[in-house]
Amino acid sequence: MKFGVFWQVPGYEGSDVGRRHWETIEELVLAEKLGFIEGWLAEAPFYPTRPMSEPLLMAAAAAQHTKEIRFGTLATQVPMHHPLNLATEVATCDILTEGRLDLCIGGRWGGPSSQVMGISSEIGGDESRKMVSEYSNVLKDAWTQDRLNFKGNYWSFADVPVLPKPVQEPYPPLLMAANSDGSFKFAAENGMGVVGITLSQSVVNLGAHIKTFKSNINERAANGIGQPFHVVVSLFVAETKEKAHDLMRKNWLDSDVIGDGPPVHSSAIGGCRHDFSSGAGGWGTWNFETAIENCIYDSPEGCIEKLKELEKSIPGMDQCILEFNRRGRNTTEVVQNSMKLFSEKVMPFV
Repeated sequence: MKFGVFWQVPGYEGSDVGRRHWETIEELVLAEKLGFIEGWLAEAPFYPTRPMSEPLLMAAAAAQHTKEIRFGTLATQVPMHHPLNLATEVATCDILTEGRLDLCIGGRWGGPSSQVMGISSEIGGDESRKMVSEYSNVLKDAWTQDRLNFKGNYWSFADVPVLPKPVQEPYPPLLMAANSDGSFKFAAENGMGVVGITLSQSVVNLGAHIKTFKSNINERAANGIGQPFHVVVSLFVAETKEKAHDLMRKNWLDSDVIGDGPPVHSSAIGGCRHDFSSGAGGWGTWNFETAIENCIYDSPEGCIEKLKELEKSIPGMDQCILEFNRRGRNTTEVVQNSMKLFSEKVMPFV
């Protein structure tokens, strides 16, 4: 299996926000040394407990301290960005990472975070997907045309020089974060790769979705770029299962649990969605006992067994992306020790 690492927090909740960003970069540097192939960085505007709003800047900074590891956004919230602004930011980051960037897009026009930007809450899911499709086409044309000419239902441009261009040709791999069931087919049909997450989709569901995704791959829309299927797992490894549970229990406090009412929570604008189709509601509704049914917190031997089961359940998965510190309540020392143990005792055996 190929492994990436996912940072959403960043860093350790107990340190100041500036230091937390540097802790994430230090962990990215370590990830490269340990053999992880990619570091994935969230864009989480308006989430007080997850102060990472600029993953492209984080990738550009970390690239100055690494040589081989790739960087991915997970996910760039496209309603937050004008498409030409994002096109130039991504191209610049691709230059500064020396062609080691993957762009995974997400977000919904009309969702709570986008409303902060003045976007109407009346935009429904179907229209939002049409906007995502057109937005992705704007990006592709901006990166490949000398002067952008585009006429769509939501954006139109005439004879605009969009500079710089990306290092990767024709452009960086383009993926989509998929939480709802319909997103997997949508991403495939639009020529994008996809990232599913076991916090919002059960393993059984992902096993079905990968078949749907693979059968709807659109090579023409992908412009010669592969369309991978990646899966994110919340994982922590310690010397024993009991120690892993003790350390990760603090990331699933009962006070974090969102009830059955409206999904409003102090940790985020809008809280956690309840319409994710994991079968257990959004992960924000879980206590620790539910979390351990959907996450991998175990000894090296237990992690090996569960990762092999995951690979068998989702055949054809391209990359398994591990999040070692959901909610960020473990210190960077604890996280780095788990990353090292995974590299030594788990990675070689799966």
